Order: sequence, then C-alpha cells, then structure tokens
Amino acid sequence: MRKTTTRCLALIAVLVMVSMMPQVSSAAVRVKRTKSQRGLIWHKTFAVAQAEARRRGLPLLVHFHASWCGPCRMMERDVLDTPRLQLQLGNRVVAVKVDTDREPSVTSRFRVKLLPTDLVVTPDGKELARTRGYQGFGNYVARMLPAVTGYLVAHPPKTSAGGPVQSRPVIAKKSRKTTGAGTASGGKSEFRVGLAGFSPVALWAEKRWRRGDRKFSCRVGQVVYFLASASELERFRRKPTRFAPRLEGCDVVRHLDTGRKMAGSIKYAYFYDGGLYLFVDAQSKARFFSSPVRYAKAAGGR
Repeated sequence: MRKTTTRCLALIAVLVMVSMMPQVSSAAVRVKRTKSQRGLIWHKTFAVAQAEARRRGLPLLVHFHASWCGPCRMMERDVLDTPRLQLQLGNRVVAVKVDTDREPSVTSRFRVKLLPTDLVVTPDGKELARTRGYQGFGNYVARMLPAVTGYLVAHPPKTSAGGPVQSRPVIAKKSRKTTGAGTASGGKSEFRVGLAGFSPVALWAEKRWRRGDRKFSCRVGQVVYFLASASELERFRRKPTRFAPRLEGCDVVRHLDTGRKMAGSIKYAYFYDGGLYLFVDAQSKARFFSSPVRYAKAAGGR
C-alpha cells in the first residue's frame, strides 16, 4: 500500500512539472519578445537630454508634442516608439520628447509653430534637420538618418590617444609591385594614406572610426587605404568605389571652383547619397550643401 501511494505521489509530481513546463517556456518567450521590441529611450526634459548629448558627443533627436495633439500620438505609435527606429538610431542619438506646454522656452528657441515637429540638433543646439507635421517611418528616417550620420562622421569619437586628428597628409611609400587590387608592399615614390589610416569599410558599414592595419592595405589610384581585417580587405577589393571617398578624398568644392585638387580632412567628412565626401574646412562643406547635386556629379556621384 505504501509503495502504491509513493508511486502515485511521484507520478502526480511528474505530471505537475510537465504541465508547468509550457508555461515557463511561454513566459521566457514573452520576456524575450519584450526585450527585442523595445524602442528608443526618450528623455522627458530637454536640459537633461542635452547634458547627456554633450557628455557622449551624440546628436539630439527632438520630438515636439503636446498632450492634446492627435497626430503627435499617432507618430509616436507608428514611428518613434517602434523597434525599427531603435535599430536605425538607437546607439547614435540622445532622444527627447519636449512637451510644448511644459517647456515653452525650448519651443520658442527652436521656432516650433506646428505639431508635431522633429529636429536633429548638435549637442550645442545647432539645427541639422527638421520635419513638420506627421511623418511616416520611411520619410522620417530618410530625413533624419543622413543628418545623424553626417554629424557622427564629421565628429569621430575620441580614442585613447586623443582621437583622430589630421594635421597634415599622411605619406606612405608607393609599391613597386601590387597584389590583388593594389596592395602596397614598398618602393620609392610616395602616395597618400586615405582617411588618416581609418578603415573605409568600417566607416561606411558601421559609421565607426576604426583604425586600419597596414597588413590589410589596398591602393586606389594615388591613395592607399588600411582595412581592419582580412574580411574587410576582401570586401573593399570587390568594390573599392563603394567605400573610398569621392574624388580620392579631395575636396570636390575646391576642385570644381578653383581647378585645384586639395586633400580633404576627416574632420569635415560627410555622407551624401551613399558617397563619402571630404572637405578642407567648414566653409567648403557648407558651400557643398548650396548645390549638392552639382558637386556630387562632378565627383563622380549621382
């Protein structure tokens, strides 16, 4: 009798455990889905967000809204609080939702007259991009992402050695022999090292300033580029024009306006229509934006 009772209790325990397993598994799936579906983390006050942006060196994504604004709520639901936007901008911006009724001074400062209005601004408050009214996801990203990317490329993160600062062109020996798509191996004449030695593939694909390695060098015209790995080198060799700066890294504005080829600086780098452009100074970069299609076409872009 005791053995029968023991067996029954053991069987009941097993059945209870089995019945609980799907619930545990289901809970685990729910937790996993919740984590993967998180959107951007939005600050609620501009001052706090700006302080973080200055500390991290990131641009601000600012959404002006009000509690009574229906299109604002629709845009938050369809665009701002979605995992898709998190994937596009999550680690590249400091985001803040500014309630225009609670922060009228900030609203006035940025001359917001229509809700919703969204901005990309520098940590110091300089406007880089603006949308007015409700925007769908595609339009929103198409407008905001280039401004964010351009700022991050032009303001590379500091390294332990003080950051990528290009004070003069870096010179390397030109190869007598090249392998593959022009790997430098030593020689007498000279040519420039592109992007101050940073990997063009990492910059194009990840928008990160990653130091290249001389072991993975590849020459394009009179410029040699250092890649960060063998896989990056192979990728670069397959289509160097995708990753290398337009006009071999020379300032297209100076070239078109004066006929002179002057090497641009990574300090004034900017992505436009899929191509990377380098400028000698802020004035030249600003002039590019006055007629970007004209200058891009002159540099071999579309």
